[in-house]
Amino acid sequence: MAAMATSSEALSAVADAPRRAGRMAPYYAYRFAESLVRVLPRRTSYWLGDRAADAMLLTVPRKFDTLRSNLRHVLPNADDRIFEQTVRRNLRNLTHCWVDVMEMSSRKVDIPSRLDIEGLENYYMALKRGRGIVIASLHYGSWEAGLAGWNAMGGKMALLAEVLRPQQLFERVIGARGKQRVHVIPIDVAAMREGDADAARRIGAASMREVFRVLKSGDTIAMALDRDLTGNGVPLPFFGTPAPIPVGVVDIAIRTGAAIVPVILFRDDRRVHAIAYPRIEYSEDAPREAEVRATTCRILALFEDVIRQHPDQWHVLDAIWGENATR
Repeated sequence: MAAMATSSEALSAVADAPRRAGRMAPYYAYRFAESLVRVLPRRTSYWLGDRAADAMLLTVPRKFDTLRSNLRHVLPNADDRIFEQTVRRNLRNLTHCWVDVMEMSSRKVDIPSRLDIEGLENYYMALKRGRGIVIASLHYGSWEAGLAGWNAMGGKMALLAEVLRPQQLFERVIGARGKQRVHVIPIDVAAMREGDADAARRIGAASMREVFRVLKSGDTIAMALDRDLTGNGVPLPFFGTPAPIPVGVVDIAIRTGAAIVPVILFRDDRRVHAIAYPRIEYSEDAPREAEVRATTCRILALFEDVIRQHPDQWHVLDAIWGENATR
């Protein structure tokens, strides 16, 4: 019987091997690309990223229909040729973001040397309040390099980030960020969706406790407003159409009294241009739900202008408006 059980386990392992290999493919691809990035000049790595983006658009074009759907809200009147050029530039820029992350695994990389910061006085004025800062941002430009560059310069900013699959890939990315002194607070969205309601609450609560700890210490945390990871977003107007927006970013700030400072990181050729905007005012005495919505809408209006300037730098591959079809 033991021999039969062993044989059954072996057959099961063999049968599961292709699935395991498929799950691990993103990790192996990342490690291979990372090995190239560590020895090639950045310009060459970006060039290879461009070629990879072009190849993906050619071989699996429908994979990016959700990106197209999102960008159509930004560019509703663009003709098809201009629109597809924007999609192509967007994906090329996204591969540059991954190159930036892969570079971080080397302590020799000097990210601060290519970081330009505008509006730094807005950040320091908010910091003087002593109640922590919520950096409201987007998946835009070169957010990875900007955050890493700031922390490498001696800044102290944590990041709330979705856990990637497979776990080995996430740990590799976390390790790269850690070498640039970036503290990541993970939120396991996949586990929240796979588990029951109690499990989802426990996972989310654990992440939020760490966020509150950071803010109560007077420190800074960066969170994005353009992806409703947990499915609990509140419908708010975004480019003229209601979209589920994770208002928890603002709710956390109001609950703790933290300052809200919008920050955008543009990709400017080979440099990173960070803009810290003036602090977004809110009333702690107003009814919280209404104040959260109103404050979030003011931030979204600012972000709409930013995205319209460079739609090829706004990288969200999930369908923000819940649509999969392009025009």
